Amino acid sequence: MSATVHKIITDYSNLAESELDTTASAGIKGTTGNASFTFTNNELTNATAAQTAYHNSLSAVATGTSVSVTTKNDQRDILLSTLSILCGTINILAKNDLAKLKSTGFTLSKEGSTVTMGPVEGFTVARGAVGVIILAAKKPSYHTHGIVFAYWDPAYGVAPASPDDWFHRFVTGHDLHLKKLKIGATYQFAAAYKGSDDQDLVWTTPVSKTVTAD
Repeated sequence: MSATVHKIITDYSNLAESELDTTASAGIKGTTGNASFTFTNNELTNATAAQTAYHNSLSAVATGTSVSVTTKNDQRDILLSTLSILCGTINILAKNDLAKLKSTGFTLSKEGSTVTMGPVEGFTVARGAVGVIILAAKKPSYHTHGIVFAYWDPAYGVAPASPDDWFHRFVTGHDLHLKKLKIGATYQFAAAYKGSDDQDLVWTTPVSKTVTAD
């Protein structure tokens, strides 16, 4: 059994609207001015702006117009994306330090019992619409909690050797559409089945894909 890996959650897409607003606000408050973290790519600034815009869009929905609802949905997507980047960066910078992770106010991943997962079957990386990469994998014959897709944005420099230290998105289905990726940039991707939180993820061999404009 491997040593316990401590991380905060990077995917908050399962939260209801007001809960997402409250969770994001608490985490951003705990991270702002936190001496344990220095952000060099505007991760905190972008998430703060996105949370403010989303909070304001929730208030505007009270008018009941279709425009305000559409704006709120768009701002939610932006907030989820910026939170994923911010929390992924926090996990990298914290280097498994539980105290540092708790100090942010973001939600810690739960620890669980030992479950052995096999290698991912049928992992594919394909280009979708402009700025979109589609990640997919087959569901295995045995029970899993879902699939963790890992990716590395080259804007953050050279990718760490292990996908454990990349950005993660968890899905209970079998595919993920990563949107608003930078045209011309080459990203790296991997996937692993999700068992219990105290187990190492069994990653696929990383796949590189360049985002194109066509």
